[in-house]
Amino acid sequence: MSPDPDPKSSPQPAEPFIADFSEGLETGLYLALLELLDEGLIITGDEVVLEANSAACRLLERDYREIAGKPLSTLFPSERAFLDARARLFIQGEMRGSLQVALPGGRHRNLRFIAAARLRPGVHALILSPDLIAETYGTPSRTDDLWPRLAAALEQPVIVIDEHRIVVAANAVALRVLGVERNRFTGQAIDTGLTIEWPAIGASPIARMTLHDPDREYLARVLPGPKPGWRVLLLPPATEPALVAPAASSVSRSITTADSPAVEAARRAVEHNQLEIHFQPLIDARDGSIHGGEALLRWKHPEQGLIPFNRFVEVAREGKVLASMGDWILKIACVHAARWPRIQGRLPDITVNIATEQVLRGDLADQVRDILAETGLKPAQLELDIDEQILNEDDARVRPVLEAIDHLGVRIAIDDFGRGSASIPRLKHYPLKAIKLDPALVGEVGRREDSEAIVEAISSMAGVLGLEIFARGVESEAQQAFLSALGCHLQQGPLFGQPMPADVFRELLARRS
Repeated sequence: MSPDPDPKSSPQPAEPFIADFSEGLETGLYLALLELLDEGLIITGDEVVLEANSAACRLLERDYREIAGKPLSTLFPSERAFLDARARLFIQGEMRGSLQVALPGGRHRNLRFIAAARLRPGVHALILSPDLIAETYGTPSRTDDLWPRLAAALEQPVIVIDEHRIVVAANAVALRVLGVERNRFTGQAIDTGLTIEWPAIGASPIARMTLHDPDREYLARVLPGPKPGWRVLLLPPATEPALVAPAASSVSRSITTADSPAVEAARRAVEHNQLEIHFQPLIDARDGSIHGGEALLRWKHPEQGLIPFNRFVEVAREGKVLASMGDWILKIACVHAARWPRIQGRLPDITVNIATEQVLRGDLADQVRDILAETGLKPAQLELDIDEQILNEDDARVRPVLEAIDHLGVRIAIDDFGRGSASIPRLKHYPLKAIKLDPALVGEVGRREDSEAIVEAISSMAGVLGLEIFARGVESEAQQAFLSALGCHLQQGPLFGQPMPADVFRELLARRS
């Protein structure tokens, strides 16, 4: 070991060395490292290409000086193609796929891409490689074996359908139940040999399918698909006798018959004063203060006790009382919120979930205005949460109602965002102020890297669209820290408090005030 140097002969620097990671040097460092790879690398801003390695130059058949520092749009065949690609990569957060790029002489080429994590806001990395399938067969390779593998892992019959109604995946159980061969079913239009009655907007998400024998029907729950416009058909397990239902001519058109005891009990719940309101605190994770509360509906069932909303929503929908239950909780929630004390000089917000049936009825804005006038609640305190699926419905009644509510000064948010059913471009066509992450997605933060990447992509997209982002279902301090680092400061979940009766929540606010 060498002796310590004489401090007089080797004076310490005035300040420690700080690496220079300014934009140019940072991108240059990544470029130097990835120059060793065979894949093409492009580091780009939202509009201008910052750097490109030699492999990217070879793939694009251009000199380095024809790529670096040039508009990103010059890499694409048309302005339309550039805008579509930018939306896919930087707004929708697509992480891998195929892009058509422009080559010299007016030629085109399809390249596979992987969109790497952002180096910093507004600086992106794309790794490019030849799309061999497209170059061999002349079409971009859009296939992905992820969904067939996921479907195969399920024991319950499942069918995945893309936005063009093509069967992307069907597991062996579904094929056996339907009695079809894989090569004659997957890759084909779902309507080929199979008649489907899709659920109407506002109805129970149940599809009725007829195959071969017109006197027998298969019932399937329709779930949001993994991509915009996709749908998943989930059939009951093959062991259940209700898998195949008798024809519609011999039974009610709804899975829960209109005269069933459960439906009749739901119809009486409102008139017999069997509904109860609970509140769950919404917390500002930066300082732990209560930002507001979300109103949650409970059914005081005379035999089964207190039932949470998600357990009776379908029964209420079948009984045609979901809208009246929504009207009840909207008014009662506003009555309570108007009496809440101030916290740190501000009035807490109140969040109320709105059913699709209430929006489609057409008079929701008038109802909100009357409730605000009656209770004295300020419009800025009220937030209405709607299901993201309603944005995919081409119903002329939706947008005017939401715009009228927005003009009142009431915030509108998309609830449970991240399940994959909402088309991201449609978010810009409605007067939305916030999106709320799906609790199932939040619950996987810290457990699944792909879910963390999705949350990060949604957070970036929300910033681009000017939307505030909330998180529901936060369970741990690690999830709180991850979300806060993304700028998602308004959070709720078991970590901060479970839903509680209205009087208990008001006492909590009083102590905090």
